[in-house]
Amino acid sequence: MFYINDDHYTEDYVAQRHLEFKRSEALASTKRLAVCLEDAAQWLALCLFIKEQGGSVMPIHPSTPLEAAKRLATKAGCDQLHFKEISNIIPLDKPASPSEGCDLEESDSEGVLIQMSSGTTGDPKCIERSWATIEEEVQSYCSAFTLPNAMTPIIACPVTHSYGLICGVLVALARGLEPIVITNINPKYLAKRVLNSKQPLLYTSPTMLHGLIRLLPKDQNIHAAMTSGTIMPKQRFEQLAPRIDHFFQQYGCSEAGCIAVNPNMTSAVDVGIPLPHLKVIAGDDADNPAEIIVTTQRGHQIHTQDLGHFHHDEATNANMLSFLSRMDDTIIVAGLNVYPQEVEDVILAMPEIKDAVVFKMEDPYAGQRVCLQYSADTQVEPTSIRQWCTDRLAPYQLPQQLIQVEQVERLANGKVNRKQLAMNFANQSSAAKPTDQAATKADINTETKADIEKAAAPQQTETTAV
Repeated sequence: MFYINDDHYTEDYVAQRHLEFKRSEALASTKRLAVCLEDAAQWLALCLFIKEQGGSVMPIHPSTPLEAAKRLATKAGCDQLHFKEISNIIPLDKPASPSEGCDLEESDSEGVLIQMSSGTTGDPKCIERSWATIEEEVQSYCSAFTLPNAMTPIIACPVTHSYGLICGVLVALARGLEPIVITNINPKYLAKRVLNSKQPLLYTSPTMLHGLIRLLPKDQNIHAAMTSGTIMPKQRFEQLAPRIDHFFQQYGCSEAGCIAVNPNMTSAVDVGIPLPHLKVIAGDDADNPAEIIVTTQRGHQIHTQDLGHFHHDEATNANMLSFLSRMDDTIIVAGLNVYPQEVEDVILAMPEIKDAVVFKMEDPYAGQRVCLQYSADTQVEPTSIRQWCTDRLAPYQLPQQLIQVEQVERLANGKVNRKQLAMNFANQSSAAKPTDQAATKADINTETKADIEKAAAPQQTETTAV
């Protein structure tokens, strides 16, 4: 059936748990449950039971503290929270509306999987998806993406989230495979598990994959790997690609699940070929990007707030969806768009730079300005970064404020909340004393009015010409 680390759980184990669940009044399908369980095997058995019974459940990551779990479960309108153990039941006060704060895809009569959005573009919200639409996704995923049929799925990401639970566990079971779920976070253990598995397909994040590659012997590759959640920098992709025989990527959102799968990644921005159960529209080409909009089989339209475009991919002979930027992350300097990923790729090509994230701040002269947070093993002067960028970027794309930090601020899944970065920087700047500001001139390079106007001038000319 499935593995949790080295422990094998059979169909008999799951069947026995289901008999126990059926005898429990607390797990009746009419209830709306939140579960935060330490035992991953129990969670998967319970998830399969609730799916079979048509119930509703909100999985919460097992590391979540009690008060935080209660807040999430209450916001989602759950009746009760099962915390740490299935038998530890905490009643909850339901909000005035049964699903207050949730985005509803289905009617209240259908059992649903409830999950939280990432919160990278605003406050996290709970998303509901019916088991019927999840089954459509699983079947579409299996039919369109057949390369892994003989591979061993190793899921090194949370199975309380869509990527690990649906595309990892449920897809593997639908293929008739036994997924290996990794909860042991020791990278050396994961490397050993990957090397000792037959034709492994590793489901993980770009950050985890990069760390794993560094532990493997140089003469050994990973058979196959799938990434999701964030577009990796061009330099990171070029480091990883030679060490992975089959490099896959998928793209999705909380409301729709997996939207597209790339079965042969040759570029980090090519997120995949849309799954056949969805209708996906985007821009016609790289010069004319547009919001990626998804329509489900039930006619539910989802605005992803992502900019992208299609192009014909020679390797797969299909229309490939390419990701450009989050719409909220696009920086508009004197009327022209700056896409953070493009600037980050240039800066990360500098040998001294370890990590870099671009975000935007309001600017009285150009509307918005490009800001950079970066890390390096040694002190890297902002002037050297700007000189590097001057030879490779247009003037309006140049970072106007550069902040060196020990570690770039990222979420646990490797994503970046650029809006939060800007807020943190603004708060730090306003709270800094004059002496503090003087002491950090080596780390923060603020352009003068003349510099900004000079950077903006070519954009104004180009905008007028258009």
